[in-house]
Amino acid sequence: MTPNGKQPSPAGAPAGDAAKVLRHAMSGLSGPEATGWTGTVGADGSPGEGEKVLILGAGVAGLTAAYELSRLGYQVTVLEAQNRVGGRNRTARKDDELYEIDGKGGTTLTHTCAFDDGLYLNLGPGRIPYHHRRVLTYCRDLGVELEPYIMETTANRVRPPGATVTWPNRRVANDTRGHLAAKLAETLVSKDAFTGELRDLLRVFGALDINGKYRGSTRSGYLDQPEIEEWPVPAPPLSFEELVNSHFWKARFYQPVDYLWQATMFQPVGGMDHIVKALAREAKRAGAKIVLEAEVRTIGLRDAGPGAVVTYRKGGEEFSADARYCVSNIPLPVLRGVALTNFSDPFAKAIRAVEFEKTCKVGWQANRRFWEGDLGGLDDTEGIYGGISWTGHNITQLWYPSNDYFTDKGTLTGAYNFEEAAEDLGNRTPGKRLELARQGAVELHPEFKDRKLVPDDKGVTIAWHKVPFQLGGWAAWKPNEEAHKKAYRQLLQPEGDDTFYVTGDQISPLPGWQEGAMMSAHYVIQQILGIMPLTAPEEVAVPDSVALTQGLH
Repeated sequence: MTPNGKQPSPAGAPAGDAAKVLRHAMSGLSGPEATGWTGTVGADGSPGEGEKVLILGAGVAGLTAAYELSRLGYQVTVLEAQNRVGGRNRTARKDDELYEIDGKGGTTLTHTCAFDDGLYLNLGPGRIPYHHRRVLTYCRDLGVELEPYIMETTANRVRPPGATVTWPNRRVANDTRGHLAAKLAETLVSKDAFTGELRDLLRVFGALDINGKYRGSTRSGYLDQPEIEEWPVPAPPLSFEELVNSHFWKARFYQPVDYLWQATMFQPVGGMDHIVKALAREAKRAGAKIVLEAEVRTIGLRDAGPGAVVTYRKGGEEFSADARYCVSNIPLPVLRGVALTNFSDPFAKAIRAVEFEKTCKVGWQANRRFWEGDLGGLDDTEGIYGGISWTGHNITQLWYPSNDYFTDKGTLTGAYNFEEAAEDLGNRTPGKRLELARQGAVELHPEFKDRKLVPDDKGVTIAWHKVPFQLGGWAAWKPNEEAHKKAYRQLLQPEGDDTFYVTGDQISPLPGWQEGAMMSAHYVIQQILGIMPLTAPEEVAVPDSVALTQGLH
């Protein structure tokens, strides 16, 4: 039972319809709209009847599978290599220790988080779209309190690549719209009724004057703060040439309007890790056993009959566990380092076919929430309450907190980058990472020059591609690569007839998202229950990881 006396229940769709929806979602055939289905395909009673299941990895998918299978009567044991649950769902708080792999293959302590009590920063997933119905359903039913996450405000800033100026979001957005509307209006020469309506649409859309010209708008803000004795003057428009030559759209300026983001989303109150803590709590209540600091060393499929044997190291000793089913939530780059016995050659090729994305984050504590501005100051020009500022600098973006407004202190995500930018940042020492991140932040907010206001010793960094037992942010699937098509299909199917299953956002239409992880867990559960087919369709559509995680097209 959950804290509110409920259990997450299946959607009301017939099992066949639900299976079809989920199969299409898992094979990439349904696109983002597939995330709107909220349920698991529930089975009545306890079909597990005490049958053993080993789940390797206590990430979001592993914990989801552990919770649901335990409720169905299976005897579940979760083996997690780290000393915490959650995988890439990680929230940094005071005294948390962060480790990365060093150049010699060992691990080294990179940070001991020094945030003040009560402050935190999400180092992994940081937001939940409104259409990620599985995540929202679990949050509701497991008692995880949510609050709005603000993806964009018009007060956020943009620093185009190579630019020497920083503009408010509202000026870039509305001046670009105005100029484009005016350009289009100039081409309209017909006098028919439809063209007249189109001219009126462009007038309203672009804030044009009666002659169809764009001369600026209060949508872009005021030249000066309004005074009681004088009417406010709109800020002069940025020129069309200036906007185009800035290449502002190449700094991901339009990402917030993509389907996966939107202006307002959700986040758990107090940190994203409340989701995995709730899943782990309820999985244990349902009977699951979670073993931390248990590094899986070997996985063997039985020579005769179904079943698997796993060896793992804990506390310097080797242990062995066997089960009828084995569900691997281990990231593929990590799974490559595990000794596998009796697995097929196509499976061995599949786990080596796709790399994981390099990605970094930086977190800062600010001892005054300067981005919100001084409410009593007459020259206040900040007024940023949540959202993201975009920049062509290595840091790529700067997130403002969507919580605890008007308090004294706060934390900011001072970098979230990918690919070459992440490789560059990740190759630096923690101190050098913070220095580079500060340089990028200064271009958006000169206040970052003040090391008392934003101290180095309260900064944290993480390069996910260097984190032990993670080795990357998400699977970097490329839909047009033939090897990826074969690998994606292969990983949707169990090994050892129906013994070994791969799960996680790494094998879902939503790589990098918690919804994808839960979707994958539901898919595997239905395969174990015999509801979902064990063989994937011949043709599967591989997800476009770049578009789904970075908003690029």
